[in-house]
Amino acid sequence: MDLLALLMTGFRSIQARSLRNALPRVPHEERGSSIIEFGLVILILMSLVVGAVDLGYAYQHYGVVLNASREGARLYSRLPCTGGNRLALRNAVIDAVIVEAGSGRVNVRDQDVLISPDPASGCPTEGMPVDVQLRIRYNSQFGELIGIDSIPISASTSMMYYGTDVSQSGS
Repeated sequence: MDLLALLMTGFRSIQARSLRNALPRVPHEERGSSIIEFGLVILILMSLVVGAVDLGYAYQHYGVVLNASREGARLYSRLPCTGGNRLALRNAVIDAVIVEAGSGRVNVRDQDVLISPDPASGCPTEGMPVDVQLRIRYNSQFGELIGIDSIPISASTSMMYYGTDVSQSGS
């Protein structure tokens, strides 16, 4: 038993010595280099993560802008347009877009909403396509570091004008 234990101890010490010889020795001048390399790698990885999050917020803003343009086009296609309510119809469509975008925490101004044909200049005929377009600029948080101040986001929705608030299925 003692002989076997002695042989095993000798074998382990030979393994440990060969393992120490196989590993590269780090000179005293390069001791802190791994911390510097780790810091650079973390900086690059964090930049990628923050950039991906910022791009995700821009995509979320696009979804809100698209839904707001759909809401405006839906309202425009369903409300009647007469000579006396054209300006009120235009304001109702713009307000619907602003409210829908505001529920997604996107700031929209009146001039960001484009309506075609503009009800202020004339009513569309039944069956004619109406278009609501929303254009905003997403202020990038991370893009300022790389020279991109804002990202233009726009969405347009086109629907057929019916001019009535009754569904087409008759119900």
